[in-house]
Amino acid sequence: MNNLSVIVVTRNRLEKLKRCIDSLKMKLPEAEIIVVDNGSNDGTVKYFKNNHGIKLIALDSNIGVAGGRNAGLERCSSSFTVFIDDDAWIENLDFTKVREYFISHPDVGIIAPRILYPNGDLQESIRSFPTLSALLWRGTGLYKLFPNVSWYRRYINNNTSNIHSVDWAIGACLIIRRELIDSIGHFDKRFSLVYDDVDYCYRARKADYLTVYWPDACIYHEYTRISSKGFNIDLWRHIKSIIRFFLKKTNWLS
Repeated sequence: MNNLSVIVVTRNRLEKLKRCIDSLKMKLPEAEIIVVDNGSNDGTVKYFKNNHGIKLIALDSNIGVAGGRNAGLERCSSSFTVFIDDDAWIENLDFTKVREYFISHPDVGIIAPRILYPNGDLQESIRSFPTLSALLWRGTGLYKLFPNVSWYRRYINNNTSNIHSVDWAIGACLIIRRELIDSIGHFDKRFSLVYDDVDYCYRARKADYLTVYWPDACIYHEYTRISSKGFNIDLWRHIKSIIRFFLKKTNWLS
């Protein structure tokens, strides 16, 4: 069994993926790297087919990020797995220290790094589990006018300086221990866009595993809020994922 695997799901973003893979080879040279291609037509499969050190899973169609991550999990059995987006790259990740923390804290199932925008600004990446009021406050933009409402402040986690447990962290980069995967299973592929990370952290918490924010590890991530583009198909898929999460949380949807 390998000690560390990295799973990267991609679709038609070859140049971003190259940057991601280069950072993995540099920062995590001991890791098995698995690229799951969701039906790209930009030359990704051809480029990585003969790329030594990369395990390529070429899918015929786009099965989504959660589905792609599950396809990667089917091909690895490492003690720890890093899931990282193809538009992200590692600045600093000392896996030896991360592994030691996992070993000394058996109740920790997920570790999430600090995330920066490419310009160096801090990216909001950790939250309390969402409530409908907090999501409406943020989705309507009212948080810009009234940012200090108590229940909204509880949703936004501004403690980004210390190692501490959080409810959930965005899936741009998550390090997950094998015992958790064996306990709660794979990602829910029914989340077609986003909220697979919220759901996984929620399921981990229900199984008595913690998600921990680890600011000493750091990645860069290109990210644009879906709502910034106005109403479109991706925003609708986002809304459906939110609805699905709340239905699962209230046991209305298994």
